[in-house]
Amino acid sequence: MLKIVTLPFNEKMEEFEQGKLERVLGNVQIVKYQAELVKIEGKYYWTAFVEYEKAEKIDKNNFSPNGKETKDSNRNHEEYLSEEEAELYKILKEWRAGEAQILGYPPYIVASNQLLVDIIKVNPTNVEELSQIRGMGKRKVRDYGEELLLILENFYDMKS
Repeated sequence: MLKIVTLPFNEKMEEFEQGKLERVLGNVQIVKYQAELVKIEGKYYWTAFVEYEKAEKIDKNNFSPNGKETKDSNRNHEEYLSEEEAELYKILKEWRAGEAQILGYPPYIVASNQLLVDIIKVNPTNVEELSQIRGMGKRKVRDYGEELLLILENFYDMKS
């Protein structure tokens, strides 16, 4: 089956509205996809062409620490972070802002808030682990992977 999904950028949450994607593709297995960033009348959107099959798999990324299902579009990302993780989150947001400024992109194009939280929670130690995080496609791994891993390594080295 094939679907075309367009996600608007939510300026309040500083990321794309993933709730729509979850509603449309919540119980499917994605076979392949192609996503494009588009700007329409000054607003950013992700348009994704998705080939999928029906599945009964539950996405563990949509559950809070207490096991209740959540929606990305309604999350306050920082509430799920320990004090140490919140410190790293702030560092990653500063890194993201710097990258975005250099590239001339809005920060959410470099990495969404949810992606930063997922990176912190997974704490990958190599490119393979980083590439398994939802939102870290080949391009982001290629462009930012080594730098992100170095930030994580330095942060936790300073804490130990």
